[in-house]
Amino acid sequence: MTSQCQSFSLPAIPAKHKHSLLLAMRDYYENIGQYKANKKIVRTPIAQYDCGKKMPQSLSYNEIKLWQIDQEDHPFRAQYFADLPDFLAGYFADKYIHLLRKEGRKAANSFLRQTLGGNIQSRLSQVKARYQAVSLSALAINFADEFAQLATLGTKKLANLSVEISNYLNKHIQHCLADQDFCLTANHIESDSLEQKLYRCVLKELSGINIPPPYLNDFNHNKLTNENCIKALAKITNHEWWQRKLKTRRDFEHEHLAIAVGQVQKKASPYASRSCQMEWKEQKRRNQKYLEKMMIENQDTGEQIPLDLQVYKSIANPAIRRVELMTRMRGFEDLADELGYQGAFITLTAPAKYHSAHAKGGFVENWQGNTPRETQAYLCKVWSRIRAKLNREHIQFFGFRVAEPHHDGTPHWHILIFMRPEDIQKAFYTMWIYAMDEDGEEQGAAINRFEFKDIDKQRGSATGYIAKYIAKNIDGYALENEIDTQTGENLKASSKAITAWASRWKIRQFQQLGGAPVSVWRELRRLKSKKVTDDIIDPVLASADIGDWAAYTAHQGGPLVKRKDLKVRLAYEDKLNQYEEIIKKIKGIYAPIHGIASTIYTRLTKWRLVPKSSLNNVKANQASPLRAERTPWSSVNNCTVTNDCEQQRRIIKQQLKIIGLADNDFNVNRLYLRESIKINPCQHLMLTDRLDGLHLIISNHSVKNHCIDSQKIPPKRLYKHEF
Repeated sequence: MTSQCQSFSLPAIPAKHKHSLLLAMRDYYENIGQYKANKKIVRTPIAQYDCGKKMPQSLSYNEIKLWQIDQEDHPFRAQYFADLPDFLAGYFADKYIHLLRKEGRKAANSFLRQTLGGNIQSRLSQVKARYQAVSLSALAINFADEFAQLATLGTKKLANLSVEISNYLNKHIQHCLADQDFCLTANHIESDSLEQKLYRCVLKELSGINIPPPYLNDFNHNKLTNENCIKALAKITNHEWWQRKLKTRRDFEHEHLAIAVGQVQKKASPYASRSCQMEWKEQKRRNQKYLEKMMIENQDTGEQIPLDLQVYKSIANPAIRRVELMTRMRGFEDLADELGYQGAFITLTAPAKYHSAHAKGGFVENWQGNTPRETQAYLCKVWSRIRAKLNREHIQFFGFRVAEPHHDGTPHWHILIFMRPEDIQKAFYTMWIYAMDEDGEEQGAAINRFEFKDIDKQRGSATGYIAKYIAKNIDGYALENEIDTQTGENLKASSKAITAWASRWKIRQFQQLGGAPVSVWRELRRLKSKKVTDDIIDPVLASADIGDWAAYTAHQGGPLVKRKDLKVRLAYEDKLNQYEEIIKKIKGIYAPIHGIASTIYTRLTKWRLVPKSSLNNVKANQASPLRAERTPWSSVNNCTVTNDCEQQRRIIKQQLKIIGLADNDFNVNRLYLRESIKINPCQHLMLTDRLDGLHLIISNHSVKNHCIDSQKIPPKRLYKHEF
């Protein structure tokens, strides 16, 4: 018996369990005070309302508000508010509380049953289905919770999610490369290469979250090269690329859900939801704050200019943008008068199934859950069919198109075009047929779908017809006393909501139909009053300098000119971005009939962003007035004073002789075209234009694509000749 007792022992307690017991005992002695004779136990009196039901855990903000007002009907309300985001539930919670206090529980619960329990629930399900992928993937499963709440994620959470997804895909690619079977099955055939296999693996992962990878269109048409596969994989594993994609997806889904529940309409918030408008205003405030903190610095001279001043002088300024649009529109009208063309004002609207709410209130029953971007794509398709048909009928026109939203955010178009008077009737029938092609028999389509008005010169100019729509969609200039027919509000106040709508859905508001491109016009205006010897470029430059759009268009070939027949076009240079993709950047203008040798460079000065400091402020105050007097544009004009081609070539030859290099035609032509000449493996020679003459610059760094990278310009020039 004794031996048996000695062999018996208690099981050992793990260290972590011992630690938990010690903590529990300590809390018991300190809080209860059973073994502390001098400690008095203080009991907190229980309030009367604590005797009721205990509030459930994990309630949203709006559910807590409703619980505090009424606890009995919480199970009934939970079925409607449980999965509804707070930015959507706020309106229904406030309306429920209002009805509960004024009309009682029956009216409040009936409101929820008829709205969230009726058509709104089906509309929400319809919208959510558009952002759900048909096929699942490992990426979609791992980040299912994050994508389910994507519409409510803030900026920081969105940034963290982008880092996690990029890291996940990077590990996935590394795992595939470490798999010998995966690599050995790939061969050197283009369609079965290792790069193509990696792209297909990533494509399968992204298909589960409905985000297309780069170069998907090339892949679908069997045009994807191995080089582009590598560029696509570089983008997919970059968190910045993911942050942009996720933000766009978040913004679209957030506003789309707001449209579904009726938060974007005349009786709630017309054009854009209140949250969308507040985010737009906050983004404008942050942008302005950033502009005020930064300056741009000339890398050659060290000249510094406030960034906000340059933005204010550029086309980004709504006032300058509006004035330019009116100038172009007036120029088109002058050309139409000279040619004897007749003007017409057209309104094009989408079918009822693209609209979410009626103007008089209530939801559209056959709404298909379309976004404003999808409606814009429908209008573009209809207009492309109209344009193709008119082209086959040899009916030519030119003018402007303005896209603006209805009260529920659905876009419609206002088009002002000019054509020959004998073509007006035929064009009307053609446009009517294509505008009414889809659901043309529905109620109200004959009245609301398409409108065609001949412009009566006795009642006003053609520009006057569209001036209100241009101002309404930019800054509401001179519309203080005008009333919006869509909402009944002041037009100037509505302009901010319209701009927020266009920014959220990334819709192009204004588009020119026919005529010469405005991009060439803007580049020519950088040269200001410079006179060039080229007999083709000089009249186009002179008309752009004085702001005469009609003369500029006429010198370019007229309002019906084709792109291949333009007298002056943009000159581009190739640059590489961070993904080694070739992008086209404007470097100047040239006359195609004279070739690339007629190029006039407008963007030669290299600028960089630098933060403001006390020293920068002193420099800015000294430089800004002179700068403002010299040019109103955001980039410096560096047109060569010596515009004669032969004179420039003679100067280049003279400088080459001084340096000791061969002055043959090959070297002269390369320098004249602003391309580099390799002197040795470490040095390149380039020609740059300055206001005071021509300079040869020797760089110690290699030059890619025949241009000097702004971050690789040496701080000290090794050699320079001035003439």
